Amino acid sequence: MMSNEFKDELMEYVSDTVGEVWSLTSRPDLEKDCVDYVWEQQDTLTYEYLDDEQIKDLIIKFLSNLCRDAVSSQDIEYMAQQQRGNDIWKQY
Repeated sequence: MMSNEFKDELMEYVSDTVGEVWSLTSRPDLEKDCVDYVWEQQDTLTYEYLDDEQIKDLIIKFLSNLCRDAVSSQDIEYMAQQQRGNDIWKQY
């Protein structure tokens, strides 16, 4: 079991490490969510080996999960083609 002091230091380390690489400056809310995600996931890691690389991997997983439902440029192109096809059929 980790002491409260160690837990606080580890949480500060996680927060600082996420903050160093966070580039979405207009989204501090997502940064906080990311820190929370990393903190929740750190239970699966060995405390002695929690390092910048592991935290960065967890940041990538967090952002990847957010992007899972994102709309790509190919999706937009496909939707535009579908809409053009629907517009043609409406003319008849």
